[in-house]
Amino acid sequence: MKRSVVCLCLLPVVNAFPQHIPEKPAFEVASIKPSQPMTMGRVRLGMNVDSGMLRYTGVTLKDCIRSAYRVKDFQVEGPDWIASERFDIVAKLPAGSSKDGAPEMLQSLLAERFKLELHRATKQHAMYALVAASGGPKLTPAETPVNPDSAPVAKPNAAGPPPGAMIMQLDAAGAHLKARSATLSTLAEMISRFSERPVIDMTGISGQYDFDLVFTPENMRGMPGGPRGGPPPAAAETGRPASGVLPEDAPEKAGSIYDSVRRYGLKLEPRRAPVETLIIDHIEKTPTEN
Repeated sequence: MKRSVVCLCLLPVVNAFPQHIPEKPAFEVASIKPSQPMTMGRVRLGMNVDSGMLRYTGVTLKDCIRSAYRVKDFQVEGPDWIASERFDIVAKLPAGSSKDGAPEMLQSLLAERFKLELHRATKQHAMYALVAASGGPKLTPAETPVNPDSAPVAKPNAAGPPPGAMIMQLDAAGAHLKARSATLSTLAEMISRFSERPVIDMTGISGQYDFDLVFTPENMRGMPGGPRGGPPPAAAETGRPASGVLPEDAPEKAGSIYDSVRRYGLKLEPRRAPVETLIIDHIEKTPTEN
């Protein structure tokens, strides 16, 4: 007599109901247009979020990615053009939302309109540490301290940038990078745009100050139409060592951004450190239609 053996295969129970995946925050509506060509006489760059609106003027995609992911400029790696092509972006935040969520909304906008894809990695970075020189800092306290979360407001016919903003001007003395009511951290980010290495504030100095950094156009980095990357000028041309660190008794020459920083009792020291980096896997040069 044959016996039959019945095998029961127990399968895991699968939930037939779809799970709810929360949507990423997004702007209610957004307009992206190429910026008008900039002139070398006066450059205005704006990145403001206020009153339910985001207004970015003359920004690069690298600027946008940096803001969206709350990182520094040097932490974004991608094609060279992301630091040169400029756009004007106006976007409306959803009713009842906070401007604190604007970075995440900007992430969604970049993914939707520019098809941005990226991943994170930790890399060793050569950088400059912004520190006080041996004689101590020589800083001018801001006349009008501002709330870091407030948008800069310009007064009619006022000279220079509004508190909390920066401008670039050219005259017979050279290029002027002016900033009012800026922190040392903000100053470090500004210098990074004109240095062959990123600059990190390690002064430990708090407060807001007014700055007017003067240097020659030949040494401009990150400026529209100016040189990008590459080694610093030779020491024989600038009066500073090739490392970018000025000796304490260096002559007062307005030849480079390094000399200008030194006049504020600050200096740049070369260092290396592991830093989280955003590496762009894909991004479109032209955004989809508004």
